[in-house]
Amino acid sequence: MQNFKSSLFIALITFWLAVIVSFFSQTRITDLELLPAFLVLLLIIITGILSDMVGVAATVAREEPFNAKAAKKISGAKIGLWLVRRGDKVASLMCDIIGDICGTVSGAIGAIIVIQILEEVIWPETIVNLLMIGFIASLTVGGKAFCKYYGIKKAEIIIFDVSRFLGFIKIGHIFIKEVK
Repeated sequence: MQNFKSSLFIALITFWLAVIVSFFSQTRITDLELLPAFLVLLLIIITGILSDMVGVAATVAREEPFNAKAAKKISGAKIGLWLVRRGDKVASLMCDIIGDICGTVSGAIGAIIVIQILEEVIWPETIVNLLMIGFIASLTVGGKAFCKYYGIKKAEIIIFDVSRFLGFIKIGHIFIKEVK
């Protein structure tokens, strides 16, 4: 029953995040020229790739390096320890929620870009659609495959960098309070 409640909560958060991100990205993308629209698409794909890498890193990172850094009072170590101890939840957030939302939104943005392309050139719609789908899928899957390797091999470095970033943007204090 606990798993069901947790899954339902994640589904509801994902729903609202997807709606919000889609609304802002899709309403804004229609106002952009083709090149900036492609750049937004690339940014969303890269966000999905990097979030997947962080999620993988969180599941394989070890606590020991963060314990040692925390003992030396190195900035970001306590946040990193918090992230590592909750690797499964971090992975769920980064891979399942953020990564999957980015994948869905990139497909929707790709459809908008296809419409923009078809307004400017006289190509068969099916060909443009297939090329866009192939472009998005190859970048997403290829990028995730490439970055998962680093997520596994450089897990502690990645999590430490993320923890320092979270500390820098001033939300790290939320994590530090729970680290004992």
